[in-house]
Amino acid sequence: MSSSKYIQVVEDINRELRVSELSGNIGLHAGTSGIALFIAYYDRIISKKTEVSQRVYDIMEHNINLINSGYRQHTICNGISGFVWLCEHLRKLRMLKGEDIEFIDDLDPFLFRMMIADIQGGNYDFLHGAIGVGTYFISRFKKNKVQEYLEVLLYELEKSGIPCENGAIKWISVLNIETGKKGYNICLSHGMSSIVAFLVRLYQLNFEIERVDRLLNQTIIYVLDQITYTDGNLSYFPSTSKESSEGNNYSRLGWCYGDLGIAHILWQASLALKNEEWENASIRILNHTSNRRNFPINGIRDAGLCHGSAGVAHIFRNLYLHTGLKVFQEAADYWYQATMQMAKYEDGIVGFKAWRKEEYGGPEKSDTLLEGIAGIGIAMLSNLNSNELAWDECFMLSY
Repeated sequence: MSSSKYIQVVEDINRELRVSELSGNIGLHAGTSGIALFIAYYDRIISKKTEVSQRVYDIMEHNINLINSGYRQHTICNGISGFVWLCEHLRKLRMLKGEDIEFIDDLDPFLFRMMIADIQGGNYDFLHGAIGVGTYFISRFKKNKVQEYLEVLLYELEKSGIPCENGAIKWISVLNIETGKKGYNICLSHGMSSIVAFLVRLYQLNFEIERVDRLLNQTIIYVLDQITYTDGNLSYFPSTSKESSEGNNYSRLGWCYGDLGIAHILWQASLALKNEEWENASIRILNHTSNRRNFPINGIRDAGLCHGSAGVAHIFRNLYLHTGLKVFQEAADYWYQATMQMAKYEDGIVGFKAWRKEEYGGPEKSDTLLEGIAGIGIAMLSNLNSNELAWDECFMLSY
């Protein structure tokens, strides 16, 4: 498919997001900050601008006004840490100046308190808990007190881990918000793969190397021990873990749950720690995953980054760029074309809708980074310009 088709979709998404009504959610993945992230990258890649546009400034002002009015949701997905991650990211891209974001210094102590409250309460969740806020602090690693904050988080994370007989370590978490069911989760969005990704980033920063190295090895022992694959199986891993999946060894294809996100993080860890065993395991799983092309069997029902075709396409494009393996390029091309096919709703936004079960109202319009057109658009932008991939650190995909 020619790039002009993708450019047209990106142009249409840009027009929609320039004028869309801003929600009361200022988060990065599910709120206004994700819209600003797409627009900033559109400006860089398509418009060749070196500074943010007025629309991004307007979104920032909107978010600051909400904070000043008492907004206190803190998570990276839905709250303040997602907004300030955006601000810091745009400063690193030199699209914002340091003085433009001085206000975030005043927010760090609050975010630190919420992060520690989360981890002490057993909530390490990337999207909705401590690891997400910790990811923001990693983006400000050299700032005053940030390393102290990360040291406390690392201490509390280690303290809350549960040792296993085989030398592994695991963490318990809520698996079902509606029922309150708890268990052990290895996925990337809410589970232990996000802990691996967080620890890899600390390792790369040469931070608490001995402790981080030990925790990385212990966590990966647990994750690899969850493999249930035998010849003919659809997936290598269950959705959560062997001990929490109640005999269901299947997992979907997506960033959020299943083989693709988990193996991608294992591959990151193998590069950081130069571990050949992890590298071989991750590439073997990713090769298998590249051949999973059936939409319904693999749980692909929309185009979003979280659990849809654009997220799958972007991960495979990322893998191809770093490995040179043609199988990943072919998978990426397939899933980008599949994303175009998802623009099928006459009443959608640029034809797209985020999938929902019928009992929850069925497919719905979304402009967010996680499930909506902002995420679809930014994945297509990176496909058009493979030098512009830094944004995907907010999905723990950069390395």
